[in-house]
Amino acid sequence: MKINSIGFVGLGLIGGSLAQSFHNLKIKIYGCDLNFNTLAAAAESNIFEGLTNEIDEFLNFDFDLLYLCLPVKSSLKFLDLLKEKNYGKFITDAGSTKFSIQKKADELELNFCGGHPIAGKETSGFINSDENLMKNAFHVLTGKEDELCDELENIHSQIGMKVIRMNPKRHDKMFGLISHMPHLVAYAIIELVCELDVDALKYTGGGFKDFTRIAASDPKMWADIFTDNKEIMLHLIDNFEDLLDRWKTAI
Repeated sequence: MKINSIGFVGLGLIGGSLAQSFHNLKIKIYGCDLNFNTLAAAAESNIFEGLTNEIDEFLNFDFDLLYLCLPVKSSLKFLDLLKEKNYGKFITDAGSTKFSIQKKADELELNFCGGHPIAGKETSGFINSDENLMKNAFHVLTGKEDELCDELENIHSQIGMKVIRMNPKRHDKMFGLISHMPHLVAYAIIELVCELDVDALKYTGGGFKDFTRIAASDPKMWADIFTDNKEIMLHLIDNFEDLLDRWKTAI
């Protein structure tokens, strides 16, 4: 198989950056987003063959691959919609958790291979998307070994990504530790300062800003990630509490 056209659902930072990257490969790009300001910014980019905020219209566009770039819970609901419509084309996603969506897609017998581009920044929205964001970034594929996974590896490699394949449960454990937990801690530190002495934020230096930069990330997206990866997050929080107790005793 060869992917010559891609339809993106969700044109935020990740969806927009991927769309621009694949457009540079001469792949035809289509888009769907419910936000009119996002659609306007996407239209100004001149990279889309078609844009809409209507799901049915979008699904009638002529593309080979549907790429879900939505918060995790929204992607799970979208899979149900695709099953109801007997959708038979190839599907992937860009979510930060992989076990639940890969499991659901397999149960629904959809042509799906999960993916996670390890790229981003604390700003969000199509207006902040960047055609170079994916270069030299890892892209994790979590689907079964088949032609869809092979072609996804091919096209992501062509936009400069380092593609690896991983069991979805292993993915969620590992990125819970090195991505989800650091975000939770950054949010918690900001919350602590705001509760104890919000005026202290006026005097923060580079170290504090570097450490808490990711707390400016989209809270809706991260709420979905934390709850979707709930079992692993609770285990990590328990471990972190034990570690803090050891630091407390040492101090």
